[in-house]
Amino acid sequence: RYLDTELWRETKTTILSLPCETPRDQEHYHRVRWLFTLLYLCGLRISEICENSMGSFFQRTGADAQEHWWLEIIGKGDKPRLVPATSELMMELSRYRQYHALPALPFPGENTPLLFPIGGRLQPLTRSAIHIIVKTVFAKTADRLRATHPTRAHLLERASAHWLRHTAGSRMADSQLDPRFVRDNFGHANLSTTNGYLHSDDEIRHRETERRHVLRWE
Repeated sequence: RYLDTELWRETKTTILSLPCETPRDQEHYHRVRWLFTLLYLCGLRISEICENSMGSFFQRTGADAQEHWWLEIIGKGDKPRLVPATSELMMELSRYRQYHALPALPFPGENTPLLFPIGGRLQPLTRSAIHIIVKTVFAKTADRLRATHPTRAHLLERASAHWLRHTAGSRMADSQLDPRFVRDNFGHANLSTTNGYLHSDDEIRHRETERRHVLRWE
């Protein structure tokens, strides 16, 4: 239920190869790219994308006197968690916002949805709409791989948005990010591979997530 390195690379290739000939094509490309960025860099669930807004991004000064961006998510069971908003994530957020003629950075309390429909309506996408977008990208990738890698193509046909959450967690763990930080980034009550209830230092968690968990579109 996760994508290995090669399948994730092929999925990114599909997204970067989406047509951008018409304004609608361009809007679709920017939306897909931002959606997969959120799913991978933040490990968000579809419901969390639908139910949270860009006003949930905020800055906080760390002990190093630097401003760090965070994303406060109200997740499963109405539990809040803080997700490190890395510089790569903020760059992609700015790209998506500026394409829609919004200021590059969000302001506190802004009710702009994290993801919205094509056509300029600033309203949240439904869960089913996001599910369809993700499945379509996986299907396109599977079609490309079918002739040379049929087993991998079949795996991608089964994949869903939640697979990207597992993929993100696997990549964080593979990068040797402290398991406590992975737990806190994903809002888990505990991890079977850790002592479970230890509290990570937020500033260290932000720095280590920034350093070790990257997407690298290009």
